[in-house]
Order: sequence, then C-alpha cells, then structure tokens
Amino acid sequence: MARHRFIAGAVCPECSEQDSIRLIVEQIDGEEREHIECVSCDYRAERPKQAAEKAEQDIIGLFKP
Repeated sequence: MARHRFIAGAVCPECSEQDSIRLIVEQIDGEEREHIECVSCDYRAERPKQAAEKAEQDIIGLFKP
C-alpha cells in the first residue's frame, strides 16, 4: 500500500505550479521506495536513496577527561 503526502510550498520544476507536488512512499519487495509527482502536469521523479551517515565512520576515538 502506498502512502501519499503533499509537500507544502514545493514548486514543480516542470510547470512551476506551487503546492502540487506529492511524495509517494511504496513498499516493494520489502524495500521502501519513494518518488515525487506533480498532480497538475504529471511530472514524476524518483527520489534518490539517502546515503548512510558517514560521520560515525570518521570518529577515531572519544576523549573523556
């Protein structure tokens, strides 16, 4: 089942219509996929996956006085 959410204040890059972009989150084969689409002009784009946070990998040690 897909979840639909409108993104407040978002402007469509294709038709420049404001408040017409919605985020769709679908569960496919156990993996969550997201894409956005415009309800005015049918523009659609896949949302790239978020990269894992690299900050934790950069920590060498913690100083505790």
